Amino acid sequence: MSGDDELEGSDEQDFREHFAPVARSVRRTVTSRTIQVYAISFVGVVILSASIGPAVVGAYATVQEDYGLCSDPYLEVSSAEETAELTADNDVPEFARLDYDELSSAEQRAFRAALASANGVKPIEGDVEHRSAFRDGAIVTHQGEEHYAVIGSRNDCVTDSFSLPLSIVGLVVGSGMVIAPGLWRLRGNGNGEAVDE
Repeated sequence: MSGDDELEGSDEQDFREHFAPVARSVRRTVTSRTIQVYAISFVGVVILSASIGPAVVGAYATVQEDYGLCSDPYLEVSSAEETAELTADNDVPEFARLDYDELSSAEQRAFRAALASANGVKPIEGDVEHRSAFRDGAIVTHQGEEHYAVIGSRNDCVTDSFSLPLSIVGLVVGSGMVIAPGLWRLRGNGNGEAVDE
């Protein structure tokens, strides 16, 4: 039994001695200045890449209204007869049902204007409380009649301008982390220092 223990201990010691150079090499690599420099650069590239998209969207959000790049959603309202034909088919999906009084004041104005217009389309100028329902189509009951209403065309304004300051910080930090290792190398070479230890 003791012989087996000695043999097992000998194998374990041989294993450690065999992989000791590998362990030293890995430790030296991890603590190497070159690896640390590349790691900093890689993290900087990741931060920089992640900040570009939000920065573009945030910048767009701040100027979109000034240049007419977005508009109010347009509400299309069908007549009672058209709505009856639409809902008569058994294959028609179940639409959300809303009462006219449930609509916001902006939605009510657009609904009345679309109902009175020749083409049945008017923009919703103001708060759209039932946006999700109107996007999928909804049945609105008005004066005892049912009307199918849906947002037909929209060019919604982006509301992510709040992300612009954070994105700018990310761009600055990411750029700094990408540039800093190169500057450090130049400084090290200028002083006659080795980059790697």
